[in-house]
Amino acid sequence: MNENDATDVVAALFDRWYMALVRYALRTSANYELAEDLAQEAFMQLYQALRAGKSIQHPKAWTICVLRRAMNRQMKDRKVHEPLDESEIAGSAENERPGLMDIRSLLSVLSPREEEVLLLRLEALKYREIAGQLGISMNSVNTLLARALRKLQQATARKTGEGSVKGHDKKNVTRAS
Repeated sequence: MNENDATDVVAALFDRWYMALVRYALRTSANYELAEDLAQEAFMQLYQALRAGKSIQHPKAWTICVLRRAMNRQMKDRKVHEPLDESEIAGSAENERPGLMDIRSLLSVLSPREEEVLLLRLEALKYREIAGQLGISMNSVNTLLARALRKLQQATARKTGEGSVKGHDKKNVTRAS
C-alpha cells in the first residue's frame, strides 16, 4: 500500500475510533495521558504495518488487539496484577473529564471481551460486523452484549441503591439490529 492510501485508511479510522480506544485503555491505565499515548501508538503501528505492505482485513480489530498488547505490556512494566483500587485511581485522575470515574467503575464489571463487543456496538456496528471483526458468531455477540447490559444494569442499580434490577431478566434483552 502506498503512503497516501495508508494515510487515508489510518486517518479515517482515527477520526471514528480514537476516543473509543482511549476509553478502553483508560480502564486499565487509570491515566488519561497514558491512555492517549497507548491509543496513538496503536494507530502508529497500524500505519507502519500498512506502509510495509501487510494485508489487514479488519483494521479496527487489528488496532484493538495491538492496543490490548500494549496495555498488557504496560501492566507488566508497572508490576500490577490486580485492578487498581479507588484511592489509586482517584490519585491519578486529576486531569480526567467529569464523569469518567463513574464510567470506568461501571465498565469494570465487564469482562474484556464484553467490553470490546460493547465498544464496537457503541460505534454503531451491526452484530454481523462485530462478529466478523472479532471472529466470533452473531450468537456470541448477542450473548456478550446481553450479559454486558445485564451487568451494567445491576451495577447501576447497586450504585443508586435500588438493589436488583426489576423487570429485566435474560428473556427481556433483545437484539437492537
